[in-house]
Amino acid sequence: MNHWHINEDAFDPTLKKVLSQETVFTIGNGYFCTRGTFEEGYPRNNPATLLYGVFDHIPIAKEELANAPDWTLIQLFLNGERFRLDRGTILDYHRSLDLRQGLLKSNILWRSPAGIEVRVTSERFASLDDEHVGAIHYSATLEQTPQGQPCEVAIIATLNTAEGNYDVMHLETVDQGNTDDLQWLHCETKKTLVQIVMATTFQSETPNFSKELLNSDIAPAIRYNGTLEPGQTFSADKLVVIYTSRDATDDPRTAAIQHLQKLQYDIEFPYDQLLANNREAWSAFWNRADIIIEGDEKAQVGTRYNLYQLRINVSSHDSRYSVAAKGMTGFGYRGHVFHDTEIFMLPFYTFVMPEVARNLLIYRYRLLDAARQKAASNGFQGAQFPWESTLSGEETTPSSIIHPETGEVIPVLNGFIEIHITASIAYATWRYWRVTGDDTFMEKFGAEILLSSALFWVSRVEEDPEKGDYVITDVIGPDEWHEHVNNNTFTNFMARQNIKYGLAALEWLQQHHPEKAEQLAHQLELTEQDLAHWHEVSNKIRLPRDPQTSLFEQFDGFFNLEPLDQSKYHGRKDSYQGLLGVHAIQKYRIIKQADVLMLLTILTEEFDEQTKRVNWNYYYPITDHDYGSSLTPALHAILASELDETQAAYQLLMKGVLVDIENLRGNTPEGIHAASAGAVWQAIIFGFAGLRIKDDQIHINPHLPKRWTRLAFTVQFRGQTTPFDIHS
Repeated sequence: MNHWHINEDAFDPTLKKVLSQETVFTIGNGYFCTRGTFEEGYPRNNPATLLYGVFDHIPIAKEELANAPDWTLIQLFLNGERFRLDRGTILDYHRSLDLRQGLLKSNILWRSPAGIEVRVTSERFASLDDEHVGAIHYSATLEQTPQGQPCEVAIIATLNTAEGNYDVMHLETVDQGNTDDLQWLHCETKKTLVQIVMATTFQSETPNFSKELLNSDIAPAIRYNGTLEPGQTFSADKLVVIYTSRDATDDPRTAAIQHLQKLQYDIEFPYDQLLANNREAWSAFWNRADIIIEGDEKAQVGTRYNLYQLRINVSSHDSRYSVAAKGMTGFGYRGHVFHDTEIFMLPFYTFVMPEVARNLLIYRYRLLDAARQKAASNGFQGAQFPWESTLSGEETTPSSIIHPETGEVIPVLNGFIEIHITASIAYATWRYWRVTGDDTFMEKFGAEILLSSALFWVSRVEEDPEKGDYVITDVIGPDEWHEHVNNNTFTNFMARQNIKYGLAALEWLQQHHPEKAEQLAHQLELTEQDLAHWHEVSNKIRLPRDPQTSLFEQFDGFFNLEPLDQSKYHGRKDSYQGLLGVHAIQKYRIIKQADVLMLLTILTEEFDEQTKRVNWNYYYPITDHDYGSSLTPALHAILASELDETQAAYQLLMKGVLVDIENLRGNTPEGIHAASAGAVWQAIIFGFAGLRIKDDQIHINPHLPKRWTRLAFTVQFRGQTTPFDIHS
């Protein structure tokens, strides 16, 4: 049982810990996620319910996922004293996230300042079976009172619109009212005018309690009043149904009300039935996605937690949006989508939930026109995808930010010159096709992505007349601590692959779907002469590599940078960029995250073991594994496993597994590290299991850590379910 639970056995009132645990205890179902705040609230907390693809405009950063009304708020009053954890005395405390059914439970024994002792328990979930539904079962048991006197009890269940993204309020109430014994709230985002409707009930069978509906444009509520004797319990079920104008309905208000009425009146015990249906839906997910690790409880629970995050932060059917860097668990990165999705998360979806992977790639296909406009505005052909995107496909990278470690205002150049995301999307498209064999996708969507992105790279390269090769100048590679670099190895090699993917896709179309091939060639104005040039560019892109040692230079001049004496920074709690500064860091041979090594990992079949070993020996020691990028540790674990560095691989894996559970980087309050969750899956499957595709077949070459006695998992390949069960 413990292998399915994230537990908290003591309350830490430190605000950073409170906010971190709010993220950790997030519930969700892909349609919405709700942070793990307390039902009764807490001073300076960050309650948030974020809905898949519901954005509102903001200055500089363009737009962000808009915080919806807080549907979890339940206030308890005992003889007029409010139950709240920042007052009174906590006598017993336990909170647990049951990953097996996405259920958050709490059990708190509290003594009020006046000496009343009450045990408050709650459980909540976002239904994986019915994505519009959230539910809470809440109870308060009066344990004892001074002189054993009865206690006047009031319980108020609220929908609270007075919640923003920190200090930015995105919602205005359109209307509010009640129908029978349910409350409904209709609001809209201020700029994008997305309609959000919540309908709620709060039902109790506790005798001798009166019920009233409290109307309000800001915080409509349902209130119970009554008296409890010591030993008696008040309990109630709070249900909420959420619809937006993005749903396939002309009237989200009517849809929400009717949906809730159906649950309330057609089911005898709606909460119990909803929970049972939710449990069944989660069971179906875990049958597909679970990874069984025997011999290592911490790795087992942590791995399941990361798989849980990969599920709750993606829609099972909506291709209009993708998975954000922080998912829907916090306000970090504002819900923007990076190449984190394609490089770090998409392999999980491709091998476990291919229908979701397909939708995530169709999201990119939907944004091709915007990518073409971006390329054209920069003077290039084809499609250049934005570094950060939301719904429109326009570049949403802010032009400047306040550095989270130094506090200085710094320009953000990523939206202008971090261009490898285009090749990352092409790589993910090709990889999806290779794993799934989804020819229909390639014909209708994939080939156009590959050809349009390849066309961008052919127009983006420059010919070096002296050396006769092609270069890509003035970029930021995956190692974002070095800006305005030339011939970043990762960027150049991935661009080469992108062009090759485009040529191969066109050749496949010509053989199997000649009309589509002709249509795309005409649309993109591709001539035989153009395609010959594509071949030339792909063969002559500069790849700075020492022919004797096989060592790649990360970019032109990287080997000439100053070495950094890392021993001087023992015990640090910040990244090297935070310690040295945005500009000073650029003169040192220290890197934020896997760059060359990421290339060797994701294109593993392109490189021999000697190349991987020599580059590992050079770049691994100069990477900031602790405070650089959260993407670094788990991804490095794949290459470490392949090179039989199993102990190092395990240590790296656990840094990824625990990054949010233990808030290793101090920024979990901003939301979970979704890309790291995807990298954890890759580290285990591609690293420790050694799964590879060779000759259109799956092979494994296990390298299990010493403590692991068993590793079992299931993948989907070419429409077939393939289980693996590895024993040490």
